[in-house]
Amino acid sequence: MSLFQIREKKKDNGNPFIQVGQYTDEELPIAEIIQRRRIQMLIHSKLYYDMDTSLITDSQFDEWGRELVQLQKDNPEIAKRICFADAFKDWDASTGAFLPLQDPWVIRKAQQLLTINRNMKGENYKHEHKKIQQEPRIKSSEKPKGKKTSKQRSNPLF
Repeated sequence: MSLFQIREKKKDNGNPFIQVGQYTDEELPIAEIIQRRRIQMLIHSKLYYDMDTSLITDSQFDEWGRELVQLQKDNPEIAKRICFADAFKDWDASTGAFLPLQDPWVIRKAQQLLTINRNMKGENYKHEHKKIQQEPRIKSSEKPKGKKTSKQRSNPLF
């Protein structure tokens, strides 16, 4: 199930996200992008400020922040009904340091994203390592030997 997929509403299931029937067909695309940007701001702020890592550039964060601010300004009634509305009520995109970074959901998702990122890097490393291991090896006795040119130093330490 996608992180941003609409779920059937259950009795107080702790789901802070968009529920079926919560928005009209016209409001739904706007609500989804506001929700996505808020979650991105929260998770990447948590990673940056509390976990001392960054998976996106500062310019990407700034771009998403400006977009969110504009969407909230243009659609205040929709923005009020989306997760973390109070935290983003007067948010100006200048920093994510004062967002609710200790929210258990935010902490869990930031940790999951960090784990996924590390695993992907590990998989890339494993893939490259395996590729190197499969390359044919050349014995030192088979390597071409050339004469030293005048540009080469005679001292083996250099």
